Amino acid sequence: MGKSLTGQEGRVGKSGPIQTIKEAAKSAFPDAYARYLRWQHKRVPLSARIAPILSANADPIYYDEHFEKLQRSYTQWWPEYGYDEYSTWMRGYERTMKLLAISDLRTRDLSVFEAGCGDGMTSYVIASYGKGGKVVLNDTEDWRDKRAMSLPFLKGNICERLPVDSESFDLAITYNTFEHIEDPGAAFSELVRLCKRGGYIYIDFNPLYCSPLGLHAFSFLMPYPQFLFSPSLIEAKVRELGVNDLGQDFDRLQPTNQWRLAQFRELWHDSTCEVVSLIEQREERHLGMVAEFPRAFCGRGLTVEDLIIQGVSVLLRKK
Repeated sequence: MGKSLTGQEGRVGKSGPIQTIKEAAKSAFPDAYARYLRWQHKRVPLSARIAPILSANADPIYYDEHFEKLQRSYTQWWPEYGYDEYSTWMRGYERTMKLLAISDLRTRDLSVFEAGCGDGMTSYVIASYGKGGKVVLNDTEDWRDKRAMSLPFLKGNICERLPVDSESFDLAITYNTFEHIEDPGAAFSELVRLCKRGGYIYIDFNPLYCSPLGLHAFSFLMPYPQFLFSPSLIEAKVRELGVNDLGQDFDRLQPTNQWRLAQFRELWHDSTCEVVSLIEQREERHLGMVAEFPRAFCGRGLTVEDLIIQGVSVLLRKK
């Protein structure tokens, strides 16, 4: 018996009555039989059909020759992530409203630490609610919105110990940082250190590296370019097309740590914190790329969940 990349098995042996009937139907009604096979194939969920591809041990290959065709075949299928004054304020407001759904966080003297704060507008909105609480922003570079400039800012790498006392904050938050930083484990430990006992840690980030947009090459319109194309082609196309990210135009990609979903799950569940809630956002529309370009995805140790979980929101309480 042998198995192909698509998981189909071949068997050599004597034909039984059922096989004889199938062969007769195939000969007498070839078009109908072909439709029957397609119907049977579609009955199997796509995730099940591609599982044997992902588990195959064959070395992956790149499909560089398909870049231009795929680029022409797609239009932007993800929502715009704006950096204008309205978009940044609205995003900060929406994030704050989700946090304030937790009754423990509605105190007016709430102390908050935001790692990888970016434009800083989330903490700006939080500060406007509480007024009496301490709100500190942190990032490796200061590119805050002018409206957030009045808040204290600590420049530094959250993956390292910051010059802040332990258990200083009721709430530690970070958005769209954990897919980029070089050591999520160290960053998580630092957030836990800074949080008071009984306080909360909220981590929200996307897209994960293995998901359709995980390369963060937003000028590439096709999903999964990180697996479809060689690093040299990706670098050349990024220089040619540019990348608009963080409200700016770049000729290089943001760094990503390429952590898998299982690593993040292990980080939350092996910590000394209570996992209050865990939401994993799914994007399943593009799994057909695996069936169309199977050798790009095999031999990498990928799972279906790696490919479809594009974002994570986790709320933890420090014990």
